[in-house]
Amino acid sequence: MSRAVPRNLGAGMVAIGVLLSIACIAQQPKPAKPLQFEVAAIKPADKDHIGYGTDIRGGTYHITNAPLKYWVENALSVQDFQLKAPAWLETTEFSLDARGPSQTIDPKTIPEMMKSLLIERFGLKWHEETQPVSGYQLVGGNKVRMKPATLLERPFAPGWGTGPTMINGKNLPMSKLAELLGQALGRPVIDATHLSGGYDIDLKWQPANQADLTRQRQYGKQFGVDVDSLPDVFTAVREQLGLRLESAKVPGRVVVIDQMNHQPTAN
Repeated sequence: MSRAVPRNLGAGMVAIGVLLSIACIAQQPKPAKPLQFEVAAIKPADKDHIGYGTDIRGGTYHITNAPLKYWVENALSVQDFQLKAPAWLETTEFSLDARGPSQTIDPKTIPEMMKSLLIERFGLKWHEETQPVSGYQLVGGNKVRMKPATLLERPFAPGWGTGPTMINGKNLPMSKLAELLGQALGRPVIDATHLSGGYDIDLKWQPANQADLTRQRQYGKQFGVDVDSLPDVFTAVREQLGLRLESAKVPGRVVVIDQMNHQPTAN
């Protein structure tokens, strides 16, 4: 016995499929809108003012007489050696008076808002590459002076504290130590020690920069540390940890500026 099949069944299934597709599209979350300054006034630098600086006051953010290269490095979270940009960015200076989207500005949100500002007002375009850059490799010495993490410490995640001239760590793997040294040196450091496991680290050195040295002397007095008796960072790594920092070309993140206008759009 044969059964009649409605001729419009196929069309009905297609309609149901279209409705389901529309429903799925409607349920997909919209991408979050990038953070932006509510108001941003950009003006040429004051030529009578020496030096530059930044300031956060409540819900406002101010840049005074900073070269555009600083703006870009801030926005893209890169250090000087990671940025390939036109030379004029170092000599073209502007000031900024901006207000954030709330009554207080979280410093962590400033790079995203600066990025939005540079895209909108200066037409910033860039791309990222991995290129060999000047850095260091951390290698083992003749005698490792670090203390391996204890049996009680090993099950727990590494912990560390850093400052301009110190690194303290518990159960710290060498890959993390290399990363922290890279942050202190402003250059990438890769782990080439071939040491596994975690170590307890207590590393202190004397800053090379005179301004940093003056500040560290003041801090040292508070904690009973004679900063002037400390070695430079390379000697400290060798003498205190039994490791070495060797200059090397290492893979690094490089940001290449493809386009940026010399002047911003009007306020």
